[in-house]
Amino acid sequence: MMMNVQDSSTLLVSVIIPCYNCEAFIHRAVTSVLHQTYPNIELLLVDNNSTDTTYTILQDLEREHPGVIRVYSEKSKGACAARNHGLYKANGDWVQFLDADDELLPEKVESQLQVAVTSDTDVVVGDYTRVGVRKNTPYQKEIAAEDDPWLGVINSTLGVTSALLWKRQMLLAVNGWNAALSSSQEYDLLFRLLKHGASVSVNHQMHTLVYARQESVSRTADAAKLLQIFQNRYDLRCRIYDFLSDNGLLSPEYKQQLDAYLYYHLLLISELNMSFFKEQVRINGFEDLGLVDRIKAFSNFIRHSSKRKYGYSNMLLKLAEWQYFFCKNLYLLKF
Repeated sequence: MMMNVQDSSTLLVSVIIPCYNCEAFIHRAVTSVLHQTYPNIELLLVDNNSTDTTYTILQDLEREHPGVIRVYSEKSKGACAARNHGLYKANGDWVQFLDADDELLPEKVESQLQVAVTSDTDVVVGDYTRVGVRKNTPYQKEIAAEDDPWLGVINSTLGVTSALLWKRQMLLAVNGWNAALSSSQEYDLLFRLLKHGASVSVNHQMHTLVYARQESVSRTADAAKLLQIFQNRYDLRCRIYDFLSDNGLLSPEYKQQLDAYLYYHLLLISELNMSFFKEQVRINGFEDLGLVDRIKAFSNFIRHSSKRKYGYSNMLLKLAEWQYFFCKNLYLLKF
């Protein structure tokens, strides 16, 4: 057994899975929890208004694993509401949130709990592997977490929900997830934890498989929803900026990264709310953002937005679409 910290096996880990219409893959997620090398685990499955056979499957799993699996139902919509339901029902010292379409490798909990105990930390961040299909071709991409927690929160590079291990007491201290947010919930939570003084350790091991799905909230084609996603990201970084500045923590590197992030997302917002783009560029100024950073942000905006707008096409058509989109938006650099 990997764990060598005295009495660490007495720590209970609560794994919480929010479940919405996940009949096709919930068994994979549950099996990955039951196969963990760390033995002291309880599994809380929280149904969130499923309309398929998910709830029946969850009840069957509870009967098959009495004393290990408990099933709950949360009527408020959204994964965050379901996670909070599980959080307040959990008995564990530590919490592992797992999205129903993700998967833990067998040593995930044990490895990160060892880091938590030896480092006396509040959150353990892990690397993860993104699994998906692009143009009918399966792919896997390993994604490493940022070592500096503040840079990770600024740039959304501090892992993803399923790749982290959280101290339950600290989650309760910040009132858990913000269920009112439609996106950026995990980085809002991480920001509030850092504000509260939580310590974060990064464990560079790939113990989590995160499956990309076409219906993901960040892949929406709905303009209003897309604008809200960009707005949530922008607003969160404004709050991070203000907190770091007010507390004397805004280093030149943090400021540069925040300015670049804010400017890039204003470019994204410009397609959907030009008046907001102009107003915020005028207010923020971005005088300290160098020409190279502006061009880099603009280049990323053109590449990502044109791909989202036109999708994947043949190379000649894709080049023409990119050139058109580039020329159409070049004037944004004058603001």
